[in-house]
Parts: sequence; structure tokens; C-alpha cells
Amino acid sequence: MLVRSCLYPPTRREVTLVVFAFTVFILSYNLETSLQIVGVSPANLRSSYLSTFGLAKDPGFEPDGRRPVAWRDDLEKMIVGEWEWKEGHIAEVEHAQDDWILGGLAGSGQPSSYIYNPDGMKKASRSATRYQPGVGVKKGVTVHEQFVRWTEDIDIPETTAIAHVPGFTILEKLIVLNGTFYIVTDNPKSLPSLGSIASAGNDTTQPPRQQDWRIVSKEEAKAILPGFGGRLQGTTWLTTDPANSQDPYTLFSLFRTNSYLTVPHKSHSFTSPSGLRIITPGGAPSSENVTAPIRMIFPSVPTFSSPHVPPPPGSEDKAHPPMRVKSYNGLHPMLLKTVFPTMGILYTEDWEDLSNMHAPYVFDRIIVADSSAANRGRNQWSTGWLPPYKSSSSNPNSAELRKRADGDEDKPMWAAPFIGFSNIPQGWWTPARTALLSYLRLPADVSGANEAKKKSKLNTKPIVTYVSMQDEPKGAGFRLRQADHDALINGLEDLKKNGVLAEVHTVKGNGTSEDWNERMNAIARSQIVLGPFGPQLADSLFMPVPPPSNSNSQLDSSNHNSGPAPILMEFFPGGTFRRDQEFAVRSIGIRYVAWWNDRKFSGDLLPPVLGFSNGRTPNLDDREVALDPKAVLAEIKEEAARFKASL
Repeated sequence: MLVRSCLYPPTRREVTLVVFAFTVFILSYNLETSLQIVGVSPANLRSSYLSTFGLAKDPGFEPDGRRPVAWRDDLEKMIVGEWEWKEGHIAEVEHAQDDWILGGLAGSGQPSSYIYNPDGMKKASRSATRYQPGVGVKKGVTVHEQFVRWTEDIDIPETTAIAHVPGFTILEKLIVLNGTFYIVTDNPKSLPSLGSIASAGNDTTQPPRQQDWRIVSKEEAKAILPGFGGRLQGTTWLTTDPANSQDPYTLFSLFRTNSYLTVPHKSHSFTSPSGLRIITPGGAPSSENVTAPIRMIFPSVPTFSSPHVPPPPGSEDKAHPPMRVKSYNGLHPMLLKTVFPTMGILYTEDWEDLSNMHAPYVFDRIIVADSSAANRGRNQWSTGWLPPYKSSSSNPNSAELRKRADGDEDKPMWAAPFIGFSNIPQGWWTPARTALLSYLRLPADVSGANEAKKKSKLNTKPIVTYVSMQDEPKGAGFRLRQADHDALINGLEDLKKNGVLAEVHTVKGNGTSEDWNERMNAIARSQIVLGPFGPQLADSLFMPVPPPSNSNSQLDSSNHNSGPAPILMEFFPGGTFRRDQEFAVRSIGIRYVAWWNDRKFSGDLLPPVLGFSNGRTPNLDDREVALDPKAVLAEIKEEAARFKASL
């Protein structure tokens, strides 16, 4: 038998097998490049072909924080959204608007652009902007500046109070460790009492306990706290109330308190509750003092109100659990995204993470809101511990607010900073409204007066928006009787057809983000907003308010240069009344009318607060409201005539 050795040359069959195997190896090793040569697109290749065989390489994240387009699934699109982004710009913002968000309406002449970091667009080195965390995308502190150390030679940060009215306090250098707030000072008599700042964690009707809030000296603080801590830079907003105590005016009252930082103060002396005479230095606010908030914390509000339900046994490992319901915090999520697009929201779980680190954190500046503390200190809203003010005559609204506050013990608890901080500039709410207009792609001035002069006679007629609750689920709140609802809508449409009204909008009180966009677009352009009592009417704060007149009150509706102030009409069940919407809208120059069927109340002739126990109406949440549509339509017709005559 002939036996071939390994030294014999390979046969043609063997050579063919070797070449074939080598070719397959090369193509497989470079499969992605090979398939592109034959015409397969890179996107499809990465997303489908290779992933089918488990060979796709994870591309990671793109500079905007999202995965490449080909790798995005429906879940990511639902959570993150679909938007365009260019490096150095804010997502989905036109180039012309970038300057506004980064620079605070730079060069626009807006009187209250301060709140959005007015120095944001100046060219400066990184070190020059360390103390301007602001809203800009190119600013911030360095890693080393996020760490604070104190030793025997370096003093521990001392806490100071910038402004205070019971329930609303601006503090600097407040320290938190293991969930306990530490006010570090060697002069505790110069600060407001803890009971007027916050409440006990286990019983909000009581002042805070030792484990909630403590006032310690510098020496005590060094013994209690480690010699280091993290720094939470910028301004933080914190509301201690649980979810069932939140309301839609949380942001409104915090914004008002934050606006105190824009008021220049003279040297001032006052007597503390202990009898000590204290002199505070004067000074003017700088752009550092008025940067927008970086974060908002809800320590007592969990992220979700519904429990976590794990996937059923036998389901795929990557299966997503059922959708959960977010906890109520009083604010529509779209409102926060539009007014404060860069502000982070922290809930109970985030606060517990911070507490469980067992390390102190120092707040550069924090504004604490506590409705129970505000309620306990009602009689001190205008007479208690207050920082220096100018004469209240500089703000035409001050006398009106204080007059109404002194005569009504049922004023809402969030009203404390409106009464106590009476010297806030009149345009303090303008930045929030301008941010919303920018998001809605509306001009900065959509008031009927200026639009009428620029465009057509059509705009000499008011725009009306009816906020309807008819389609909302059971338990959502008050709604009109169906017959009255239908008659009101038909009557509004008739007024439009007859040339009395320019536009009529019927919008939902709640709903999806699309519903919210539609509702806010209508309200932001409307001179008349109406609807049944409920938190959904808080959106009327974004109605177009004309510039204040030279009269003694911003609430004066006879300003013929800018048109009448817009008006909110609120429908109540007979024998009930609450002042939340009334106090809020009138504080920024919007007129108000309350209705009991065919009976209207306005000005100072409002009924007392009735039918509400501790601010809650458990028996009235689904009560139908009786209304006389003819009386309301007649009032709207008079308003339309008044509006036209004033232009």
C-alpha cells in the first residue's frame, strides 16, 4: 500500500479547502466592513443584521446622551423624546432663542430677565464663571469646587438667613447630614425660629425635632460633622410638604421668594424676639444672586404613587414592568420642562440616597417652603422676622395685598411670600411667562392691544378660553352641569359668529402633553379665561398681562394705553368659595370674577371662604356646578365692548 507522507505537495482539493477556510475567516472577522461593501447600510447592519446573530457591537451613547438613531427603540423615544440637538445649543431651541435661555433675554430690555443669568453670554474663561452656575450649558463648577473641607485653620461654613417669612426662608450655607439640617451659627438670635422655617417630620403641626433641624455653634458643628462635605452649588428649592399637601402654586410661591434676591437693600436694624438689636449691612443684588434654581427637592414625595409590580414569572428578563403613576407634586411635568428646562427634580428616594451616604452636604443657597410653618406663623406674615425692605410704596400692589391679607384669615398658606416680601419688582413673574411663550413659539408680547395695532381689527376683540372638566374621569374635580356646559359653549360660539369675540377655545383641564400644549397656547393668548373651580385654573397665571399703568394700583383695569387687564371667571357651587385663584391672579394684575349660578362677585365684594375644611373638599370633588350661561355670556359681551373701547 502506498502511504503518502506530510512532505508530499497538497492536492488541488486540499488547497481549495484551505483557501475557502481562510476566506471565510477574513470575511467573518471583518463582517461589518464586508457587508457594507456589498451594499448593506451601516445603520441597518448595526441595528438588525448583526443583532440577529448576537454579533452587534454596542455603539454606546452619542454626545447628546442618547443612543444612535438605529439603536433607539419605542421605550427610549417615549422617555427621552425625539428632538434635534447641536453641540453648544439647548435641545430643540431655535438659534435666536438660545441667547435668551443662556443669557436671560440679553439686550431685550425686559425688566426681569435677571432670573436667567444675565451674564450668561459674556465671553469669559472657565475660572471667571465658576461662581455663575446659572442655566448655561457651558458653565459650572469644577470637580474640586464640589468638595468643601474645614479644619482648625479653616472655619466651617456659617449659615446665614437672606430672607424669611414664616414658611418661606432663603438660607445660605445650610448643611444636611443623615437627613438632619444643621444651621451653623454662633449668633442664633439673629435667625428666625426653627418652628417658623420648617416642621417635625412625624407631625407637621409641630415645630421640628432635634433629628429634623438643629442650630449648632461652629465648635459644636466641628464635633458633630466630619471635616469635609459635598457642595450643592447654586440655588436649591426644597418643599417639605407630602404629596397630599402639594398645590399648583408651589412653583409660583417659590418663584416669588426667589425674586426677593433682586431687591437691593439698605443697611437695616431690627429687634429679634429675644430683645437683641441687630444691624444688617446693605447691598445690591448681583447676577450671582439671581441665577435660576439648579434643583428642586421633594423629600416627602415619592417618585411614584403606585406600587412596583415585577414582571410575572416566566417572562423575558428584559421585559418592562407595568407603567407606574407619578406622585402628585402640584406641577404639570411640562410646566417644569418649559419654565426651568435645566432644573433637576429629586424625590424621596433621591433624598434617602443623599441621607444614607453618611456625609454632610453644604447648600450654597436653599429656599425652604413649608406650608405648616406658614400656617403656624400666619399672624407674623407682615409683622414677624423680615429682612430689610424699601418703602412699600414702590410697589403699587403691596398695599392691596396687605389690605386683603389683614382682613382675611382664610388666605392660602402659599400667600406668605406675597404679603411678607412686598417690595418685589412688578415684573418678577415675566421670566416664567416668557419661557413658556418661547416654548410655544409665541411672540414675547401677545397682548390684544399691541396685536391690534400691528395686525388687524380682528384683534380688537378678545380671545376666550373655557377650561372644561366634562371629559375628565370621576374624582378629577368640579364640572358644570351638562346642560349648562352645552349652553355655554353654544353661546360662546354665537358670540364669535356675531363678531363679538376673536377666538373661542374649549380645552381640557388635564390630559396628555398634547392637550397641555393646546391649553397653554390658548390661555397664553386669551384675555378671558373661565371654568369651574379647581387647580386647572392655575394656568391662568400665564395670561397676557399688559404693562402696569401709572395709577396707584396694578389692578386698575382702566389703562387705556395698554388695554384692560385680562380677567379670570371662576364657577363655584352655591354657598362655597375659596380664594386661591383669586389671590394668585390679582397679585400679578389679572382681574377676577367669581360666580354662584347667576350671581357674580368681584373686586372687594367677594364672599368669605365657605364650604372648605382645612383647604380640602372631600365631599365636593365630583359635585356638579350650576351656572346661568346667559348671565356669564352677558358679562363676556360687556368685557368685549370694554376691551375694544380701551384700544
